[in-house]
Amino acid sequence: DGRRTAALVGWVLERAALQGHTALDAEAVRVALAERAVSDPDAAVREAVEEGVALLFQEGEDEEPEEDEAAEEGGLAPDADTAREPVRILLGLDRYALAEESLADGLARLVNACEKAADWAEAAAAAPSPSAAELIRTTAAAGLVAHSG
Repeated sequence: DGRRTAALVGWVLERAALQGHTALDAEAVRVALAERAVSDPDAAVREAVEEGVALLFQEGEDEEPEEDEAAEEGGLAPDADTAREPVRILLGLDRYALAEESLADGLARLVNACEKAADWAEAAAAAPSPSAAELIRTTAAAGLVAHSG
């Protein structure tokens, strides 16, 4: 039954999200479905994507190698040894994908909002501890720093 298998795909992705994995490799989803007696895991994943239960992501195909661009412009051909990385197929739930995209947009705005030319050397020299000085230097260089501890 297509509704049952689509619900199982959603359930597998929900459980993974609760463990911190907002996207799973499609093969891991197929294995989890097979463990739950789904006779055709490939069809179940396909149906879940078609019904909008899960979103399909392809990781690893965004950037074209620079050698290909040079070859197209009449430059040197790429080496035969240069192989592209395989494309990973990931599945995720839409609410997590949209939340991650929104977070990424916000972080990009923060990175671009900092004053790149500001001189923080005086503030780092006046810091109360070496770790505080290092944090100031790192923040001045990067614009966005995740600090814990």
